[in-house]
Amino acid sequence: MLHKTSLRTIGLSLSLAALATFAAACSSSDDSSSSDAKKSSAATTSAGSDSKTASAAPDSADSGSKLVLKTAKGSAGIWLTDPAGRTLYLNTKDKKTASNCYDACAKEWPPLTTTKPVTVTGKYTVPSNVGTITRTDGTKQVTYGGHPLYYYKGDTAPNQIKGQGVDGKWFLIGPIANIMNGSKP
Repeated sequence: MLHKTSLRTIGLSLSLAALATFAAACSSSDDSSSSDAKKSSAATTSAGSDSKTASAAPDSADSGSKLVLKTAKGSAGIWLTDPAGRTLYLNTKDKKTASNCYDACAKEWPPLTTTKPVTVTGKYTVPSNVGTITRTDGTKQVTYGGHPLYYYKGDTAPNQIKGQGVDGKWFLIGPIANIMNGSKP
């Protein structure tokens, strides 16, 4: 039987079939992208410096032409990270095409923004689920499965998940999120 934390990993209610798929994904014993994320020392993301974005997001130190999201695996299942292994979250109060996190919220939950094309790699990911939205300050925020992505300022090292379940609206985003918008892996 799945624990409520496993259900919250993707932040939304799922059908029984989706839960079975998620359980199978979490039971996998190998996720090479997790070790890649741990080895990476530079993030390829940035948060703007105006008052609507937060300074807690990593600065871009990558000279690559793309932002490549990865996966990590741990006690909460499999979730998305940035290239440096920093955990990414979704806010259940967001709408699929808009972020509701600005000002004080964005200081605690810095948005994952980029000026580069974005893709994703790792088990169970669906590259077509990656996208961006335009924030009110004009920056491009990365989305997965239509959900705007954020960091949690309380996570100070790669693969930490201290933001999981905060205020009952912040949750890890797993690669299985493709089920929520009807995509097939």
